[in-house]
Amino acid sequence: MGRGFYDKYENVLNYVLKTKGKFDSYVQSEFLSIDLDKDGGLLNVEVALERNLWKVDLALKVPHEIPIKRLKFSDTRLNISGESYLTNEAKDLLLIRFADENHIKTYEIAENLLADVNVVSELAGIWIINLQDDYGFKSEMEYRRGAEVTE
Repeated sequence: MGRGFYDKYENVLNYVLKTKGKFDSYVQSEFLSIDLDKDGGLLNVEVALERNLWKVDLALKVPHEIPIKRLKFSDTRLNISGESYLTNEAKDLLLIRFADENHIKTYEIAENLLADVNVVSELAGIWIINLQDDYGFKSEMEYRRGAEVTE
């Protein structure tokens, strides 16, 4: 279970995942932080790049008929760079693209969270869909309380 919240006051996107895991490691860049538990499982995604700086791609469409798969990161405590941030005209989804790949498979790894994986099992992109607007993290905090998310 998970949900993406874009806080208009702080200009930060948080994808909150219902989990009982504790923070152990990360994958991060200048604007992106992916928090992981000790098994390489996903805990949280934070994007600190303002929504108005995401590139609007009118052809961007969420893939259909996506299989569900558990995703584990094997490279942790990793600093990355060069990703791109793409959105649709409504700006209610975000694709964080790590590489331009032609041969990818898209998996649903949590509610409202998809992953593009290439043929050698490398992460090529993350989709955060059905974004909810927030202000002062109020909706996110309500969601965390209701979903019993641990921090």
